[in-house]
Amino acid sequence: MVQNKVQVNGKTLAIRMNGTGEKAIFFIHGGSMSSKTWLAQLSDHELSANYQLIAIDLPGHGNSQWFHEPDEYTLKKLGNLIRQLIELVKPGEFILAGLSYGTNVIGEILPPLNNCKGLVLTSPCIINNQLPPEVVITPGPFGHLIIAANPPENELRDYINYATSNKDVAERTYKSYRNTDPAFRQAIGNVTASAGWSDELNNIENWNVPVCVVFGTDEKLVKTNYLDTFSPLWNGKVYRIVHSAHIINEENPAVFNQLLIDFAAAVF
Repeated sequence: MVQNKVQVNGKTLAIRMNGTGEKAIFFIHGGSMSSKTWLAQLSDHELSANYQLIAIDLPGHGNSQWFHEPDEYTLKKLGNLIRQLIELVKPGEFILAGLSYGTNVIGEILPPLNNCKGLVLTSPCIINNQLPPEVVITPGPFGHLIIAANPPENELRDYINYATSNKDVAERTYKSYRNTDPAFRQAIGNVTASAGWSDELNNIENWNVPVCVVFGTDEKLVKTNYLDTFSPLWNGKVYRIVHSAHIINEENPAVFNQLLIDFAAAVF
């Protein structure tokens, strides 16, 4: 596995890479996470034997540059930055996979990228004016932790344990949260307050590619039925993975990886 840093329009983004082949799968993590969340996919023997696997650290996360200013982390700027990164890598055919807030970033990439053959939306929270965050996101008593700069220890632990019952996943998530630029979470609050999103559902429909939507059966943070009739669904259905909640790819990687393998075989 290789870690690199890439300059994109004067900004430094970190990526993790593994695998071989002409076709690629890009991975975008959720808010206050990092590319480490995709390690079980990057190290999967079948995936790495057949595809280039590239996991991106969003700005303000992991080993990528911190911008320190919330205005630099708007959804539209993130979508544009990821678009430029993918164009810089110049892949052949590829799949774009996102987790949680990473699905919103995908929803803000305009126009659709050439050579993309499919999208994987894991624990998606894509939104538009008809389905705003307050309709889609269900964080219980912990909503403020999504946008808090530096929350108290006990509140953060309670929030993460609410999101996942897997102790190892919870500890990794805690470390990623504390290693994220606090201004990034402030930016999420600003986006919510100003309705700073576009019609992400329509944007994704306009990619005109199959979309694999995946929820965990124990999901608590997002409504799991709001995309049941989404028109570009692969095989016309939403996939639900048992023994997993919000961070499905870490909580049940064997089942998730097999679904990704099957999807890639179908769309490439």
